[in-house]
Amino acid sequence: MRIAVIGASGWLGGAIAREALARGHEVTAIGRDPARLASLEVTAVAHADVTDPAAIAGPVKGNDAVVVAVVDRANENWDVIPRAAAALLEALPMVGVKRLLFMGGAGSLEDESGVRLVDKPDFPPEYVPEALAQAEALAALRKSSGVVEWSYLSPSPMLIPGEKNGNYRVRAGDRALVDERGESRIAAGDLAAAALDELEQNRFPGQRFTAGY
Repeated sequence: MRIAVIGASGWLGGAIAREALARGHEVTAIGRDPARLASLEVTAVAHADVTDPAAIAGPVKGNDAVVVAVVDRANENWDVIPRAAAALLEALPMVGVKRLLFMGGAGSLEDESGVRLVDKPDFPPEYVPEALAQAEALAALRKSSGVVEWSYLSPSPMLIPGEKNGNYRVRAGDRALVDERGESRIAAGDLAAAALDELEQNRFPGQRFTAGY
């Protein structure tokens, strides 16, 4: 499979690119940091504005699927997240790419009572803008025409560093996964593996799903 990873210079996008390569896929790495992209032994490297449909169309052309893992924490430019979703919904049909996997946030997941985590009083205020931007991107995908076959992967609320161990679970819907101790967490390596599982198996087209232990 030929996979374009947008945000491959980031820690999560990089993990996804490496997992794809380990599984024998061809990877086009798209990101902002040339030095970090150069460290990935990928098929191709490209730089493009993910919020501009015309700019991003060329680098993703010829791929079977596109994975998006974008966030601009350095400049707190949260608008880049929903704008990326809108741009790709416009760009991908222009170049014949049907599959989109959007790496989303956990803040818009719900607890057992159905309340979004971002709406709870104990949600860290510094993460609210990013959580709402991720929720806006999900809403844009859900309102789309269906020409692009998208999936939206939310990590468990506690996304921790670590390699994959393969013991993660996935579930469709808006409810956060919790373990037997009531914790909701996943390591970055397992989240990357869950992303590649979805690209290979296509279990959740047109849906949000979440991964956790």
